[in-house]
Amino acid sequence: MTAFEDTLRSGYGFDGPSVTLGAALEGTTVHPAPKVCIPLAMVNRHGLVAGATGTGKTKTLQVMAEQLSAQGVPVFMADIKGDLSGVSQPGQPSEKLTARTA
Repeated sequence: MTAFEDTLRSGYGFDGPSVTLGAALEGTTVHPAPKVCIPLAMVNRHGLVAGATGTGKTKTLQVMAEQLSAQGVPVFMADIKGDLSGVSQPGQPSEKLTARTA
């Protein structure tokens, strides 16, 4: 186990309901375990999802909202640009999506 993995385990090694954000990335190495999570008890605080165009901000918010809703937590998202409006609708397959998931 590397020092990075030790740090992940100490920071995300908790029990109980949580929202899973995904795997940690160290340089180009993906660490599939432990998953990067936020305990539900911490989600009532302020947060910031920031990044350049195309870095996954919208998808991160969609994943968080979906998981919170599935755990019975009411979700309200102000969507000025309309990027999140499709989250209430079932996804539709596309050539780009099919190629990416393959």
